[in-house]
Amino acid sequence: MLRLILGIVAGVVLAGVLVGVFETLGHALYPPPAGIDLTDPAQLAAVMERIPLAAKLWVVGAWGLAAYIAGLVAAMVSKRTWTPWIIAGVVAAAAVTTVLMIVHPTWMNVAAVAAPALAGWLAVLTARRIIAQ
Repeated sequence: MLRLILGIVAGVVLAGVLVGVFETLGHALYPPPAGIDLTDPAQLAAVMERIPLAAKLWVVGAWGLAAYIAGLVAAMVSKRTWTPWIIAGVVAAAAVTTVLMIVHPTWMNVAAVAAPALAGWLAVLTARRIIAQ
């Protein structure tokens, strides 16, 4: 039981760290316009329309990659192949919170759930192969 709890906690923490790191890299590659107030929802909504597609794809990739890596870590620590689903659910919940707080294109709203779900499924498949050995 302790391994299960440690695996899930490690996965959730790692997912948060990874999303932060990936999104920080994304901001370095695609910096927001100068002079924007990142706390003003109206300014964020206006900027979201002008952000390059590659920057938006980077964010979706961050959600998916973080869910996959952290889900796999959770499975390896806990020795249970279903734990990536929990991590994927947490990442999806955080991504949905983000798209609800800041206006995003519809496809990103869908991707907020789809990317972590796909990543969770892939992490489960990978974990089954590794743990079965």
